[in-house]
Amino acid sequence: MPNGSGEKAKGAILQRAVQYIHHLKENEARNIEKWTLEKLLMDQAMGDLQAQLDEMRRMWEQEREARQRLESEVTTLRSDKTNAAAATTSNANTGGTEEDGDRGGKRKRTE
Repeated sequence: MPNGSGEKAKGAILQRAVQYIHHLKENEARNIEKWTLEKLLMDQAMGDLQAQLDEMRRMWEQEREARQRLESEVTTLRSDKTNAAAATTSNANTGGTEEDGDRGGKRKRTE
């Protein structure tokens, strides 16, 4: 507060108040500019993160589909192996394979 009294003191107070209001307006303008820039940067970062998330989801889905295909193939191979083992056991119990019983279109006759 300025020292003194009367009109000079009131004028000085008003002058300082005007300066302070201008200072506040300048700070507000700087803050608005700063916040706008920060918001743009955050929006860009969010867009980048969303793109990365979408890519990760796509890759995860591809990996999941590949795993399912491989699991299906393993199941098929195990089933084929089990069926082949059962056929071998069955042929062993009957005395041979189909090829043993029919060579070149000639069959042995048993009487």
